[in-house]
Amino acid sequence: MWSPNARDVGGLPTRYGVPTRARALLRSECIDAVGLPAFEEVGAGLVLDLRSDWELRQPHPLAGDLVYQRIPWIDPAAEATRDPAAEPRLVDVYRNSLTRNAAHVGRIFTAIAEAPADQPVVVHCKAGKDRTGLTVALLLDLVGVPRSDIAADYAISETNLGLQDAPAFSRSHPDTILGSLSYVDERFGGVRGYLAWLGLSETQIHRLATRLVPTDVQAIVFDFDGLLMDTETTMVESWQTEWAYHGLELDLDGFWPGHGGDVSEDRYAVLAAAVGSGFDRAESQARRLAHRDRMHAELDFRPGIRDWISSARELGLRVAIASSSPRSWVVGHLERVGAVKLFDEIVTGDEVATHKPDPAIYQLALERVGVPAIAVEDTAHGVEAAQAAGMYAVAIPNPFVTKAAVAAADLVLGSADELFLTDLLLSAAPRGSSRPTRSGTPR
Repeated sequence: MWSPNARDVGGLPTRYGVPTRARALLRSECIDAVGLPAFEEVGAGLVLDLRSDWELRQPHPLAGDLVYQRIPWIDPAAEATRDPAAEPRLVDVYRNSLTRNAAHVGRIFTAIAEAPADQPVVVHCKAGKDRTGLTVALLLDLVGVPRSDIAADYAISETNLGLQDAPAFSRSHPDTILGSLSYVDERFGGVRGYLAWLGLSETQIHRLATRLVPTDVQAIVFDFDGLLMDTETTMVESWQTEWAYHGLELDLDGFWPGHGGDVSEDRYAVLAAAVGSGFDRAESQARRLAHRDRMHAELDFRPGIRDWISSARELGLRVAIASSSPRSWVVGHLERVGAVKLFDEIVTGDEVATHKPDPAIYQLALERVGVPAIAVEDTAHGVEAAQAAGMYAVAIPNPFVTKAAVAAADLVLGSADELFLTDLLLSAAPRGSSRPTRSGTPR
């Protein structure tokens, strides 16, 4: 490296099962003319200088270069209100600095988010220890680098700069950065909440995360029944009500087919056999469907789904549906809630010869979206179909499917609102990769 405290933060473990990307984010003390030739080999897309005006003894070696930006961490106006006596420890300075200098800190993270994604970002201050240390620690925490590893990276500065015997305010003790991250948890609910409080958009926060953990996912494909809308519950309740009309109780054991498609005729045949000779098929169907339609009048997307779709749109992803139901059924529900235009593609069961768990419908959906995609399903046969098409499959089981039944999915959630879509995208890996599956990370 070009200076004693310069280092790449690539290669650290993350919550997603892959290490932070090398040559994506580098930290350093101030770059000088002596180290400039070695530094220029990095090919940085952004060099972010966090020093204040009073620290500038001479022009930066990159002053005037398009890759160089200086955004002081310290806000002079806010600094004038600081009470040093109220900050007896370095961790107190750090904690208060995160809020006191919010206007400048927001600009710092915005600049990193907007930097060229395919070129390294280099962050430095004077010694590369405090302001740089906080900036890097927050970015590493965003992608779930274990805090012990974040603290270890922070502490390296002390050794690199020979500060082991220096006063406490000049050292890089792990407790200082750990206490600062705990404060972010307590005050903002975590680093995502802090970045949002600073004014960063979901897209900008996603760009910060994908700088360290890249993702190739460019589309999300949803099942419809039971996943986007809980038409499974309305279907079951309509059948239960119809059985009750005849003084009978519906046994749900064996009620679910092992495939997609319409099995209504089979169900009417079972009901007819239970009722006997007085059964009127036409009246039964009219009564059941009228009851179901009354329930559908109030039916909207399942919790968290609209947020996922909105996030996907903001991130520039394509959004599609792959349902074994006929197009008239799917589009009819979408029109009822004004959601047809939310989807780039709607692929339905009347367009393919076979239904889930056969992968045909997902293969057609992938062909139409034309980019790498993940699937979101609510049943085992849907998960099997998506995985057979080579897709990363997320399962959000409907109320009549257990988590155990969809355990083969790459990720199982209880609800879409358990996980930010941006976190889901980072979790997704190509089928067949060595990345381990995991349970959802709560918001």
